[in-house]
Amino acid sequence: MPQSQRSSDVVETHSEHALAFGLAGVAGMAIGGLLLKYQGDGYLLGLAYVLLGGGALAIIYGIYCALQIRKVQSYDLVCCYCSFTNRLTEPPANDTSCNGCHRMIPIQDGKVLAVSQVRCGFCNELNYYSDKTEVLICEYCDHEIPITQEEGKPTKQVPRGYAITEDDKLYELVLIAHGPKTEGLIAALQHMLALNRNQVKQMLHELPVTLLTGITRKKAEMLQAQLSVHEAASDFHPLP
Repeated sequence: MPQSQRSSDVVETHSEHALAFGLAGVAGMAIGGLLLKYQGDGYLLGLAYVLLGGGALAIIYGIYCALQIRKVQSYDLVCCYCSFTNRLTEPPANDTSCNGCHRMIPIQDGKVLAVSQVRCGFCNELNYYSDKTEVLICEYCDHEIPITQEEGKPTKQVPRGYAITEDDKLYELVLIAHGPKTEGLIAALQHMLALNRNQVKQMLHELPVTLLTGITRKKAEMLQAQLSVHEAASDFHPLP
């Protein structure tokens, strides 16, 4: 079903039409009147009548549009999130976007549903949900927030890629190859592994070599990025 129109948008549309056709009609009649007055040999007489007739019709339609403004109905829809009053032309049948907070106001059977609050377990920010909410993604960190489902109601899963998922697996980071310049890489590995220079140089002669094991994916990605700055190729994979 189409969403209910906002009364302000409808009034604005009628006003624009009334102004545009009214001004065009006045301009057409003015030009037509001048042509009629200074018709000369009469070869512009037909154009003058066309402009006068078209201008009169445009003015009539402009007046009609102006009168439609008074007929626009207004229905106040109070947002359940921010209490902003949205003025619509009729009660909405579907969820409607709030002009104040830009959230979707949940509508069911023509009534605004109450919303509940829950804090994200990852970033501790406050989020809202209603009885229509099947899955809830945090507005701030994009993690999925578990919410209680009604008994017998099937559990919905967030499509992959719409929410951040935590990876609880442990990984090992393996150095595969290095670039022609190794001084920066050696210094980085010394700091990363807490080894001396000779130990790191020996490792570079024994590639591929495992650098760290039992680390999280985030740490592995971060260290891999640090190694790539020094033109070193590395990979990480989960532990069995």
